[in-house]
Amino acid sequence: MSYNYKSSSLTSVGVLVIAIGLIVIVGWVFNINILTTIIPGSVSMKLNTAIGFLLSGILFINLVKGKWGKGCQFLSFLLLLFGVATFSQNLFNYNLGIDQILIVDHEKTSYPGRPSPITAFCFSLYALALLGIGSRVSYLKKIAQYGLHVITLISFLALLGYLFAVPVFYRLSFLTNVAINTAFAFFILSIATSFIQKEEGITGIFTGDRIGSLMARNLFSKNVIAVLLLTSLELYILRNKMISEDFGIALLGTSFILVSLYLIAQTSQQLNHIDIKRIQAENKIIESNKNLENIVVDRTIYLTNQNKQLEDFAHIVSHNLRGPVSNLNALLNFYKEGGTPEEKEELMEMFEKTVGNIGSTLNELLEVVSIRHESRKEKQKVLFQTVFTKIKETFQGQVLELKAEVTADFSEAPEIEYFSTYLESIMQNLLSNALKYNSPDRKTVIHFATTNKNGNVVLAVSDNGLGIDLSKNGSRLFGLHKTFHEHPEAKGIGLFLTKAQVEAMGGEISVASKVNEGTTFKITFNLNHEAIKV
Repeated sequence: MSYNYKSSSLTSVGVLVIAIGLIVIVGWVFNINILTTIIPGSVSMKLNTAIGFLLSGILFINLVKGKWGKGCQFLSFLLLLFGVATFSQNLFNYNLGIDQILIVDHEKTSYPGRPSPITAFCFSLYALALLGIGSRVSYLKKIAQYGLHVITLISFLALLGYLFAVPVFYRLSFLTNVAINTAFAFFILSIATSFIQKEEGITGIFTGDRIGSLMARNLFSKNVIAVLLLTSLELYILRNKMISEDFGIALLGTSFILVSLYLIAQTSQQLNHIDIKRIQAENKIIESNKNLENIVVDRTIYLTNQNKQLEDFAHIVSHNLRGPVSNLNALLNFYKEGGTPEEKEELMEMFEKTVGNIGSTLNELLEVVSIRHESRKEKQKVLFQTVFTKIKETFQGQVLELKAEVTADFSEAPEIEYFSTYLESIMQNLLSNALKYNSPDRKTVIHFATTNKNGNVVLAVSDNGLGIDLSKNGSRLFGLHKTFHEHPEAKGIGLFLTKAQVEAMGGEISVASKVNEGTTFKITFNLNHEAIKV
């Protein structure tokens, strides 16, 4: 068991109680009355009481220092036995012979050397409190705390009697009186002991760190001072017969009400001030949370856009480079098959153009990734013919291999303000698919054309390839990794990426197709759409 609530301060209380006991013992041994009575002519602290305080102080210090053991329990039982035995003598009017066992008391009292019944009762209660605190049973600890409060109340009433010179307060027994040093020792000892488990009982109310405890400390201390002052004033007025007793009582009640009203108003202002600060702190927290939420939302949007950009970039790179690589393989096969030096030289030029286009495509894609500011996200004027020429050169090998006829007509709408990298990726994906899914039964024919419809540019890409069964696969046509023909290079990414890019720029894509007849893709570009934020 260990207690650490200001153990040094608590220990000093125990030392003071021991000192009070020792001083009284010295007074009895050497017959020094002032040491036993404190106030000349008043009742003295008995020798047995002094020994009880000496024992109580020792037990209290051991409890504070966590040195509570069987020896302390035994001494607590002795203290309890002493209190019960003394109290029973007064209660049942018999003599056990323990009152003057050490020193003869020559004071003229009914029972010389015998402590007051209230003193014996308090010692019994204190011994039980020590045993309760020292136990491991929680409900005994709580009971012990309230037992200490009872001792505090009894001793406080006795001290009030001495303070106001009202005998009825300290003559708490019809037999004997409570000495002032006895009342004081019980008062400080009971309060100090209650601090060992300060979270329990009334002590917990006054020692807490919440607003209720703050109010209790503030209001109670001022109330006590006010009551003591008003009572002293009332007694002075009555004793000097300055007013009648009835009027004095009424005046005391009225004064106490007014003082209480003042204290309540003062406490209310303090609590309101604390509440205002609390509300201000809560508002600051709410405002900070809102700002934090906005930051989190903005950051989430930013990261989502960044992830989308990286995902698009990965798809563009993986898909857009697949066609040029296939084209290089086709050109390489043509080169290996031989031919005239002029043909090989022409093929080498095609190699150079394809490699150059790959490098250009990579640079443009990297430029997309490097975009970070809005000023660099603006659309630009792009010529369809320029993009078409570039992607056709990229697929020269496959065009030659298939002997395909790839034509274009951009006369009706030759240009568009668009994100050039997206437009190139869209046209390249559509050309790649048209070449990839050609029909082996006829010559491959692919045609690009633009029209102007209601102020919007429409790009149509048609072929005479294998076609798509739209009744069966129409709902899955633009799905990720959805393929509809057996082909070694079919990945199901091109159309998914094309649709995502078109819609990201505010456009739409549609398809018309018949199996074994061909397919036409139409892309409607929204000229009024803001540049995409990647």
